[in-house]
Amino acid sequence: MSRLEFRAAVDAPRPPAAWVMVAMGGATLWITGQLEPWAIAVQWLAIAVSFWLRAHPHPWQRSPVALNLGMLGVSGTTIAVALRGEPSTIALAHFAALTQGLQLLDARPRRSEFLLVALALFQVILAANLTDSVFFFPLLAAFVVSTTWTLMVHTLRTEALEAGMPRAIATAITPGLLRATLLASGASLLLALVLFLVLPRMQTSVVRGGFGPGLASAGFSERVELGELGEIRADPSVVLRVQTLEGDAPKAEAAYWRGLAFDAFDGRRWSVTPPSRRLVHGSAEVGLSLGPPAGPGRLVQRVVREPVASGVLFAAGSPETLHGGLGRVWRDANGSLSAPREAEERVRYTVTSEDRQPGDAELRADAARLPPRDAPRHLRLPAVGAEIAALARRVTEGAASDAERARAIESWLRRTGRYDDHPPELDPADRRSPIEVFLLGEVTGHCEYFASAMVVLTRSLGLPARLVNGFAGGSENAIGGFVELTNSDAHAWVEIHFEKAGWVRYDPTPPDLRLRAVAAGSLLDRVPEFASAVELWWFERVVDFDRSDQFGALKSSWLAWREARGWSAAGRERARERLVDWRFDRELARRALLAAPLAGVALLLARRILRRRRRGALPEAYGRALRLLARRGLERGPACTARDFVREVRGKLPAAAPAFDAITESYLRERFGGIRRGPESAAREEIRKLRAALRAGTFHRDPNFGDTPPSFLYPPRPCRTPRSSPSSATARPPRTSRRS
Repeated sequence: MSRLEFRAAVDAPRPPAAWVMVAMGGATLWITGQLEPWAIAVQWLAIAVSFWLRAHPHPWQRSPVALNLGMLGVSGTTIAVALRGEPSTIALAHFAALTQGLQLLDARPRRSEFLLVALALFQVILAANLTDSVFFFPLLAAFVVSTTWTLMVHTLRTEALEAGMPRAIATAITPGLLRATLLASGASLLLALVLFLVLPRMQTSVVRGGFGPGLASAGFSERVELGELGEIRADPSVVLRVQTLEGDAPKAEAAYWRGLAFDAFDGRRWSVTPPSRRLVHGSAEVGLSLGPPAGPGRLVQRVVREPVASGVLFAAGSPETLHGGLGRVWRDANGSLSAPREAEERVRYTVTSEDRQPGDAELRADAARLPPRDAPRHLRLPAVGAEIAALARRVTEGAASDAERARAIESWLRRTGRYDDHPPELDPADRRSPIEVFLLGEVTGHCEYFASAMVVLTRSLGLPARLVNGFAGGSENAIGGFVELTNSDAHAWVEIHFEKAGWVRYDPTPPDLRLRAVAAGSLLDRVPEFASAVELWWFERVVDFDRSDQFGALKSSWLAWREARGWSAAGRERARERLVDWRFDRELARRALLAAPLAGVALLLARRILRRRRRGALPEAYGRALRLLARRGLERGPACTARDFVREVRGKLPAAAPAFDAITESYLRERFGGIRRGPESAAREEIRKLRAALRAGTFHRDPNFGDTPPSFLYPPRPCRTPRSSPSSATARPPRTSRRS
């Protein structure tokens, strides 16, 4: 017979902690955004109904037929979700949520809470692979506490039923037991935190799941059609969080993060030619070298990017190095970077780039030429009328250099154009391309129209140009110290290639119209900033805490400790600088991590000392004497007085009785008479006599002391609790009926 078969079935309401456990497990799935609203509503309804009927369940809650029909409905719903094309993790999430609600409604007697706990734990594991929300850890902490309490209450109820004392459960569930539960749960979470910081990082998860579709694929894929970037700009979701580590961060009107560059244009859509990409050799975790060392415009930024359909990696200017947990990084024909395997994941990387733009005076002596070993793909024009070339010559009339021609076209578009995220619809009868309608009409549209128009005008003059998609502007998050960019900051601009300066950025879109207005920082405006800052901190310090962060923290701590060993002024200053470089929040977290175990140990020791003082600590000599006697099989039982134990020792070890009698009397005078103990030398002498007597003494058996102690149901005689009792651990009370 197994232990589970032997255990009694508990026919009593579950503790309220069980509903808290189920709610916390379900909430971890709810914050992922992967459950359908109706599934969340069904689970909430099951939790509410089962809690309302917990004391007086309805008959159908005990009917196997009704519960099996409910399970068939859950299985059918899960299959329907899977057949709809959802990933397997999403189908499993729906199955776990619905089955959990059905299990709560099951009011039949149960021998174990394993299934209820297992389903809740399964939801937490799924959620851990589907979300990186900052709310996950508080929900996990509440889940651990409620799960521990639920299992403890069920175990106590089962043991009480087995012992035939069902009413004893009321005396077992005490505030002290709750405190022990909280302490054990807190210790488990603390141990998990230590293991999280120490164990090596893993780059893949056991259960992989998507985070949704990410950005619109049309805006950041290898083919872009005019008008689709405007759809992205209508979405206010956060896409990038950029933190400048070195260099001077540009102002919002001059801040650009380059994504994809396009060279082929047919009048309606842009594409990259050739479409193939090549692998960048090396490991992004160690660091990738992408170009020549940056010059005066060197900028080091840490970028946290949300899921993007094509895995595009954004950088300010021309990237020099790239570092982060990105896996394989690819580069296309126009130098754009992407990590396709991380397309559906939030990623963090650090990029060093050259973001300096040459001035007009510097470019005046330069000439616009095709890049070396490049086909004339940056000069090809779509099928447009001769009016476009004539317009380009008229706009640049009087310009003496290629740089002046490019600037004249940019200024003309900024001056005459009108920015609008919803440009006028084209007449189906008009056979002209959208760019011809834009340039020869009202010059109204969004950034893609302005950038495409400038590329067409400059190419008609023989200037190699291309269109670039990315993000520009953004808003500063003063709380977190980073720039936040949303889909509304998606932008398109132009790059023209010069023989000496290389690719130079031009933006023909009117900046005062395409930049987001910055409102005054009221208290309500600070709430989203604070939430975004907390989310970024959580992702960087917890979710994306990788091997490089571990090595950096260990290296920084080791160097700071070495510098501070001499405790000189210079050493302390260098240590302080290194700690500040590691950032304040990491230093605070490391100090808290080191101080928490020490504080916990100190608290336990203080609690133990206080308890011993309350109970009255044994003198050292008396404690040593008890330990010496215990080695000979003589232990003082809880119901045995000190003098009764002396009489027992005198009957069994007469040679040791005088020394132990003296030690006992000294202990009694100190504890109950308030008389201070004698000199330590006297106590040591008595211990020496006791040890010598025990070595030479003979064990006298008491005829009244049997080999087998009585059952614990009967009161034991004083001092009759020897250590070597083979049946004491197995003695059980007489079995009674479970119904009694």
